[in-house]
Amino acid sequence: MSRLRLTFRCGRAAGFDRAGGLAGAGLLLAVILFFTACRKSPYPGDPVNNQLVILTEISAGDSLKVPVSKSIQVGSGGIISFEKVSSAHVQIFRADGRSWLLKLNTSPDFANDPASIYTAPQRPHSGTTYSLQVQDPLSGTVTAQTTIPPLVHLTGFDTSSDMHAGTPVLNCKFTLLDTPGVDHYYIFEAVKQLVRMGHSFVWKGMRYDYAKTDAQKLYQTVKDSPGVVLRLDTIPRNTFLRLNLFTDDPNVANSQVTSLDSPFRRIFLPSRVFGASYTTSFSVDKKFFQDPTNSSPGIVLVMVKSVSPELYNYLFYYEKYKLDIGSVPTGQLYSPPGNIVNGLGIFGSSSKRQWFYYFDQLK
Repeated sequence: MSRLRLTFRCGRAAGFDRAGGLAGAGLLLAVILFFTACRKSPYPGDPVNNQLVILTEISAGDSLKVPVSKSIQVGSGGIISFEKVSSAHVQIFRADGRSWLLKLNTSPDFANDPASIYTAPQRPHSGTTYSLQVQDPLSGTVTAQTTIPPLVHLTGFDTSSDMHAGTPVLNCKFTLLDTPGVDHYYIFEAVKQLVRMGHSFVWKGMRYDYAKTDAQKLYQTVKDSPGVVLRLDTIPRNTFLRLNLFTDDPNVANSQVTSLDSPFRRIFLPSRVFGASYTTSFSVDKKFFQDPTNSSPGIVLVMVKSVSPELYNYLFYYEKYKLDIGSVPTGQLYSPPGNIVNGLGIFGSSSKRQWFYYFDQLK
């Protein structure tokens, strides 16, 4: 059984990803789990041993993916391990009574995740409520619920290259369109998803991966047939680099945490600060846009999300909690509560608009 072990003095994590943030869902899970286990309130005295841990964001239009792990406290020296849970029964229910069973995904793409990944091809819809139930013979049953926000409406998304305090950045400017009097919660993010290059071809309506021996043999047989062409494919990997963001917008919630001169991993904007429309902007640090060796090419994703309130609050207070470390006594640190009943973590949701940018030479 795969295990991630974090050794810490409460308030200091053993490691972090090289981009200062998300390096795939797995490392985000590991880092957030560390802070969850090292909490004071609102769960004083609660045991963290053998609890199911769920950290999931389902998004409108994306297939379902739920990481499942459990917390293991080792002795009394402050060592917390997070083990994969491969025996779970994972279901998501829709408000109309339909349900989907998520199956354990053994793809090599998830081999290094500290959680077992359960997936299903179904794609949830905006404006719909979903319930999660995870059952494990050893760790019990956890439940949670989330409602996916309405689709993001915006106009005039425009980008330009610039400098921010000597750092090359990509400026993103746009106007959000919203419903006055209704609270929505927006998060802006940017990541670089690494890819691998491969080849494929189509024969009689089926696509074949040329990396497989059987496909190579078939290609040699049919390569002179009409329409058979060996094509270069960009295959996304489950590896991400989180890109730092900057903003001068005084209405973002980040200003409640620290100075806007700081780089941020996420920009938080509640709709209550504006009415029917709001023009804002943020900048993306270009540091990881290009790999000079081209050994780890990738795609830059810029995202504008409308997220559920529980996900917004969890991520916002998680960011605040991290910034508090080292500035206040450990006993006063606060870790965000999630919505996982009888377990740890968060089951949240989002609708998003995203833009893809290719800066590496994909060949």
